[in-house]
Amino acid sequence: MRAFPVNRDTIDLLVTAAYISTPAYRISTPRDLVEHADRMGQLLWDENHSSVSFAIGEHLTAPRYEWQPVAEIIPCADDEQVLQIERSRLLLTEVSCHHDGWDDSPARDLVERLGQAIALRFAHWPLVASPEHRGVMEYDGLHRAAEVWERHIGFRHPLTNDAAA
Repeated sequence: MRAFPVNRDTIDLLVTAAYISTPAYRISTPRDLVEHADRMGQLLWDENHSSVSFAIGEHLTAPRYEWQPVAEIIPCADDEQVLQIERSRLLLTEVSCHHDGWDDSPARDLVERLGQAIALRFAHWPLVASPEHRGVMEYDGLHRAAEVWERHIGFRHPLTNDAAA
């Protein structure tokens, strides 16, 4: 069982991805969008910190969250960026699911909706055996995405030699 607090950049990435990929989260006014995004990110961070609290046996309060959109994926993420979003979504799920409240939480619903949007986008994307997890099939290229994404890392670009590795 792994449980650790994810960074703010990962939450920003997932909240931004939810807005660009899931019509249920589209809001008309900028003020409402930002307020809703702040609440959405706080839900994710609270659930993550609840899981860490459960794992370590003491209460750990999530910091106050304020959304900072990830501009690189607006208005539409390219395939490499979507792979990074999926890797970040899977990580958040893995490190946030260790407490009783996760299964019925709005945070879990959010990451599941995001996962459905990614599955639609990659409906014809090849699945390959994971080089990291024996017996697991994953989207081709997912293993190249950073496990813990940070803004200064950025995204792999599909037209570079590094992206081909």
